[in-house]
Amino acid sequence: MKSLRLCLFFLSLSLFLVGCEAVPHYNRVQSVSFVGAPPRKAYGTVRVFQTAEEVKRKFEVVGQLSCEASAGDEAAILKAMLYRAADMGGDGLLLNIPRNSAEVLTDPSTTRVDFRMGWAAMIGNGNNRAYRAQVIRFIE
Repeated sequence: MKSLRLCLFFLSLSLFLVGCEAVPHYNRVQSVSFVGAPPRKAYGTVRVFQTAEEVKRKFEVVGQLSCEASAGDEAAILKAMLYRAADMGGDGLLLNIPRNSAEVLTDPSTTRVDFRMGWAAMIGNGNNRAYRAQVIRFIE
């Protein structure tokens, strides 16, 4: 009886912790903030930009997000990044990272990862992609 209670407790705790994720993949998205903890933005207010030229306002980069996932998870990863950017106080998500700062060379025996290919670069020979984005905040 005691082990059954213990098992039910851990099962309940696991379900609670899984239920705390804002959207699927939210906890998989790795993030780094370049500024202190700004106030959070409301979900659904973060805008997506493909290039810096699309922004049309002055902005500063306040963080970076990344996640490795399969190509089929792209939409879910983007949604998780939008939620994460809102939690970081971002006004926008810039999907294409500037060319000169995002080229990564890995071990010579592996595939080269070059983020100039766009928002989702292939990793290795499989179906995996590295999704990266910059969190931006508008300068008033």
